[in-house]
Amino acid sequence: MWIILFLVAVSLASAQDSTIRVNVNLIQIDVTVLDKAGKHVPDLTIDDFEVTREGKRQVLKSALWVPGQRVAPAGQAVASASPTAASKTIRPQDVRRTIALLVDDLSLSFVSSHYARNAMKDFVEKNIQPGDLVALFRTSTGLGVLQQFTTDKRQLLAQIDATRFRSINSVDSLAPVTNNPLEDSGDPTLAAMAMEQRLRDEINDRQRQDMVTSTMLTSVQFVVNGLRELPGRKSLILFSESMQMFDAPRAMTNAGMTSDMMQMPGAMGGARERTVVAIRKLVDASNRAGVVLYTIDPRGLVYTGMTAADAPSGNSRRAMGQMQQRQMDFNQSQDGMAMLAEETGGVFYRNTNDISAALTAALEDQEGYYLLAFQPDDATFEKSKDGPKFQKLNVKLKRGGLKVRYRQGFYGVADEASQPASEIIRAMSSPFQAVELPLKMTPIFLSDGAGKPLLRTLVHIDPSAFSFREAKAEATDKNQEAWKLAVIDQLVVLYNQNGQPVRQVSKSHEVRLRGDGYAKVLKAGLAQEMEMEVPGPGAYQIRTAIQDQGSKKTGSATQFIEIPDLKNKRLAMSDLVVSSEGWMERNETEGGPAQRIVRPGAKLSYGAMVYNAKLPKGSSAANLETQVVLFRDGKVAYTGKKTPFQPAGHKEGESLSVTGALQLGAKSAAGEYVLQVAVRDLDAPKKYQISVRSVEFEVRP
Repeated sequence: MWIILFLVAVSLASAQDSTIRVNVNLIQIDVTVLDKAGKHVPDLTIDDFEVTREGKRQVLKSALWVPGQRVAPAGQAVASASPTAASKTIRPQDVRRTIALLVDDLSLSFVSSHYARNAMKDFVEKNIQPGDLVALFRTSTGLGVLQQFTTDKRQLLAQIDATRFRSINSVDSLAPVTNNPLEDSGDPTLAAMAMEQRLRDEINDRQRQDMVTSTMLTSVQFVVNGLRELPGRKSLILFSESMQMFDAPRAMTNAGMTSDMMQMPGAMGGARERTVVAIRKLVDASNRAGVVLYTIDPRGLVYTGMTAADAPSGNSRRAMGQMQQRQMDFNQSQDGMAMLAEETGGVFYRNTNDISAALTAALEDQEGYYLLAFQPDDATFEKSKDGPKFQKLNVKLKRGGLKVRYRQGFYGVADEASQPASEIIRAMSSPFQAVELPLKMTPIFLSDGAGKPLLRTLVHIDPSAFSFREAKAEATDKNQEAWKLAVIDQLVVLYNQNGQPVRQVSKSHEVRLRGDGYAKVLKAGLAQEMEMEVPGPGAYQIRTAIQDQGSKKTGSATQFIEIPDLKNKRLAMSDLVVSSEGWMERNETEGGPAQRIVRPGAKLSYGAMVYNAKLPKGSSAANLETQVVLFRDGKVAYTGKKTPFQPAGHKEGESLSVTGALQLGAKSAAGEYVLQVAVRDLDAPKKYQISVRSVEFEVRP
């Protein structure tokens, strides 16, 4: 059963909340103090601290030691929480620690994904104790899928097992050095043209990285905003291997750059503005929410010198510049991670192959802290023409031999200035209220035929938790059976790469059922299809949240989607749509594109649209080939053969439909799978020949 619901655009109130606690009467900051051995120091008094704001000394009102909970020794397994202890059943006073693990799997390499997954499993098995609330987030699946905080190790380990290599936005600052021989040409014109083209490609790639990183950081901020609902000090551990904030001038490592090349936008380096702004906003949100950020680069101890995989320039000066560039790219890729940790009172763990030890150290860092309070003056809340000023803080200790870590500052906006969010808006960003009404969302990129991008979104809703009430049938109704009635509010927001809403829709839906229809919907769920125009190509996040008016329960789902630029005439694919033969032949809802649940031995059908396929001269058929790869737990389970795809009657500029089917084995193991389909245009330039899309589905026995 498909229910097509039409949504109407509305304006959403922005929601910010607040520990740095900031109000006109008192500012509170948390401070960590360690001795030379790295142990916490709990015996300091107010006279041992000195706090300045923008260089001006502040008068402290109090300095309170807040003891934490000591963890078990590193490597020692601890007792598991009760298998039935779900996060919703634990009482606030019983929560010892709140830990969010966030894996930026959109950017991690295959090796880093493997290391991070193994480290998290070891961390959960050996360090999570009763009373610990833990959640796992992945940037690839959004925040509405895995954000249920839990005390159950089994659930956490199952979620970690589902974390796999994505490679969608992988940024490899350690990639092998390559060289275009034309740059070493004796013809200065050819050499200059080759270098200029490479510089343009590098600049475009950096701009894309800036966009992708800022989008990821916006996702982290949604997690932070959800964490603020819990009392006390929380920790968020972020795995990422690229968060570059600044680029050095390319002339530093490119011998032979001309003055014209130096005038190219971006050639002289500079700040990656989207990333810098996103980091500053995340720091402020974390400080107000009482969240300490611990960042981990899972690449471990790396070697940036020459290897057998490198093919540098034959020009010694240029070869040296290439190696210097790789070293600089690697160092700068860590700048953002270092800043996030430093300015929120956390630690950045780098150049270590023992990621499990880094996770344990981050947990041990929560053993206790000081809460300092001082009264702000009027200058704290002064605004510039660009808005509130960032207030820099500095904390010094009068006792020698100690190390102090603290939050580096905040924006001069009182917490009371923020407007409280409605429940349904909070559900879109809160990890704690978004799982009561289960949702599953599948966004599909399409083109409207004129090159304008469209986003078709499939949503599956489990109505078993709806608060249905009975409504009498009309007197004229021949069937006098009472109706089951529920009213559901829904919000849908599409965010651009800067985290700004570009499409916002809202609607109330009346679900009115009875008899067999009621029984079928309870079993199969409700399916919804929405379609909206997208402003243009780029990276987006689409979020939806629903609320049952009767019970006030909420649910949410979030997905990341990247819209290609079809106007550049490069080969591109829409997102994949998959379904089982049970859905196609017997209307079994679970096997449809919204739920994507199939049984062992079933036939899985897939389809996508292909855009910008080249048409060879004198031919009426595109010269394409397709290949299917099936992954399970990040490992290749099946690789299909390359299959020619040459549809006749094709016209330049028209889209093509590519379809196929995959027969699953009768003994296919239950679990999460990823289907990847690649299309190659043999007549396109080599650099733009391949387009790849993937989709997840689940096998259930």
